Amino acid sequence: MPGAPFDRFVRFPELTEILERFAASHPELVEITSIGKSHEGRDIWLCTVTNAATGPHDEKPAIWVDANIHATELTGSAAALHLVQRLLDGYGTDDAVTRAVDTRTFYVVPRLSPDGAELALAERPRYVRSSARPWPRTDQQDGLVAEDLDGDGRILTMRVRDDNGSWKASVADHRLMVPREPDEDGPGPYYRLLQEGQIQNYDGVTITPAPALHGLDMNRNYPMEWRPPGDQRGGQTGAGPYPTSEPEIRSVVQAIVDRPNICHFIQYHTFSGVHLRPYGTASDDALPTFDLRVYKKIGDKGTELTGYPNVSVFSDFRYDPKDVITGVADDWAYDHLGIFAWTTEFWSPQRAAGIADMSFIGWYLDHPVDDDLKMLAYSDEQLGGEGFVDWYPFEHPQLGPVELGGWNVAYWIRNPPPHLLEAEIAPHAEWAIWQALVTPRLRVRSADAEQVGGDAWRVRLVVENTGWLPTNVTQKALERNAVRPVEMEIALSDDAVAGGAEVVGGDLRREVGQLAGRVLKSSMFGGFGTVSESTSDRAKADWVVRAPAGTVAALVARHPRAGTVRATVTLGDA
Repeated sequence: MPGAPFDRFVRFPELTEILERFAASHPELVEITSIGKSHEGRDIWLCTVTNAATGPHDEKPAIWVDANIHATELTGSAAALHLVQRLLDGYGTDDAVTRAVDTRTFYVVPRLSPDGAELALAERPRYVRSSARPWPRTDQQDGLVAEDLDGDGRILTMRVRDDNGSWKASVADHRLMVPREPDEDGPGPYYRLLQEGQIQNYDGVTITPAPALHGLDMNRNYPMEWRPPGDQRGGQTGAGPYPTSEPEIRSVVQAIVDRPNICHFIQYHTFSGVHLRPYGTASDDALPTFDLRVYKKIGDKGTELTGYPNVSVFSDFRYDPKDVITGVADDWAYDHLGIFAWTTEFWSPQRAAGIADMSFIGWYLDHPVDDDLKMLAYSDEQLGGEGFVDWYPFEHPQLGPVELGGWNVAYWIRNPPPHLLEAEIAPHAEWAIWQALVTPRLRVRSADAEQVGGDAWRVRLVVENTGWLPTNVTQKALERNAVRPVEMEIALSDDAVAGGAEVVGGDLRREVGQLAGRVLKSSMFGGFGTVSESTSDRAKADWVVRAPAGTVAALVARHPRAGTVRATVTLGDA
């Protein structure tokens, strides 16, 4: 069966067909379920990948990946599909992939905003932030409404001659518009730049951008520090009427909470070419020291594998230096659930054009004209001129003669050009696989029975955490009481109990705490030159059983994040 295409973006029916093909071709590895419906009734598909023959998905440590919460950020969907494709293609031939699929679970939601993505991919596209649900009003307000006026599948920029306009053509390249100098008052020509579209209730004089009809930003709708519009801190644009008000977010939050085996979370966005970690609302000082150190280790591995830097949202990715971003997915997953959570912003058009050492957000407010010229050159030389559309005349129904052109944002700013898509997303599957493989994982170290007199036996189960991370995953999980300890349990068969066998010493089920991992062990100098490692990665449970030789005791150890392991002991079996 053919795999997913990675040289274009797919619409919802094809996305569904691809997922169904994955499940049909690898039924032992893939299960497709719907975790809910979007505002317009489309399924929010969850692709669960694990080897069912080695155990059920919910008895293995897991990683969660979701994508395309923002409608136009279609690269995320492609990357999520690529991760699934990589797991299926590599299973049985690639050691890391095979180990990951045999021993861990991948939960992948390729498209969290299917309604908005359909608008973005339409023949005459409409660009919304997230959902197709009108909010905060159901009627379009007056002003300039973005629209593909000439039906070419692009929403570009309108260049309108205006003696009081703020823009003029660059002397370095006539296509590029640059701001007038502060004291400039010459003959021009000057221009006003507007987004391609029509003006609702135009009075012939004033033009203002219309408030977005679809004003929701679903990555402000999570429960972590959610802010309503207009609160005393200035509100959070697009946050919705209350946390998880949107069916898409309510569905994904419930799905994650229902899967306590999740240890890692990644949400795929565009753009900037960076891995972002919490918090959006506070500096690194707010993280427990252990978590911050581990975050940096995980981030450095992401940088090594993908080339993307890893940074704090609060320190390096704020839209306003005097405000913070609230109600976001990664903050919620980390702070409420205590799992390591990341936002990956795919693709940097600036970096592709050779612009280095730029501020992720500040660049859009102010940067040298030379940077624009580099991007123009990249468009001309590497994209066949598709990145910037030279100005061409258009008769606007309200404004008369205008010109359309400018940066082709949908083609290569928000997402990489189609021919560069696969190369951009491929390394990120390796980071997800690596994160899955460093999760905690229980293993039986020993299980035995020793006769202590007559028909009395001491039964012992010893388990260990073979993972890099501790069973609790984060210190935040302990602070939030978000994760249960390892439980160890003994059971005798009904027939044995009916024959008089019983456990006479020790609770049938007992909690033995959290188990350490191998994390942050980097040098023998870590203990100032002295290393004396404890066995805090192990736990044991003893029971006294009164039963005849030959009785079988079933032993189980389980942890929500480290999996479930089982062993049987036959009394008197040497």
